[in-house]
Amino acid sequence: MNRKQIPGLPAMAAELLRLGALAFGGLGATLALLQRGLVDRRQWLQQRDISEALAFTKALPGSTGVQVVAYLGWRLHGWPGAIIAAAAFIAPAAALMTAVAAGSLALPDQPWVRGALAGVQVGVVGLLAAAMWRLARSEAGSPVLAVVLVASCVLGFFVHAVVIVVGAGLIGALLGGGRGDG
Repeated sequence: MNRKQIPGLPAMAAELLRLGALAFGGLGATLALLQRGLVDRRQWLQQRDISEALAFTKALPGSTGVQVVAYLGWRLHGWPGAIIAAAAFIAPAAALMTAVAAGSLALPDQPWVRGALAGVQVGVVGLLAAAMWRLARSEAGSPVLAVVLVASCVLGFFVHAVVIVVGAGLIGALLGGGRGDG
């Protein structure tokens, strides 16, 4: 990273606020948006910073997109950068969600409000299913990982998620990752 290209905290916060307002479509879209905004357009970071952020945060619980943003903020300005980056990035979504929640509470008995919420819920489930399908196809790059993926999916109906994640990690460690291995 070129030290001349590091923004001040206010400029970083403004850019991440802008990107947070545009971040629709899940993790893949968010990563592409960060790439275009922080690497290609601003040249504050390099592609390897985003790849590194994803590698470090992918296995953590919570929103990977927000964790990637926090990591990138940390790369630019340490802990203050991580906190400000995450807060700026989630602020637009938090404001929009607050407005939608207030609206739905103000008009709870309106049939169109109930219908809109039901439509959004079903739409979100569909988007999540599509995103999970794409993610599953990209991550299960070997027969071993495909078996771990299917087993994790089935066990997800019966076993706590923490047990599955730890078990899958142990299997991956014992088998050397399984990527590219048959």
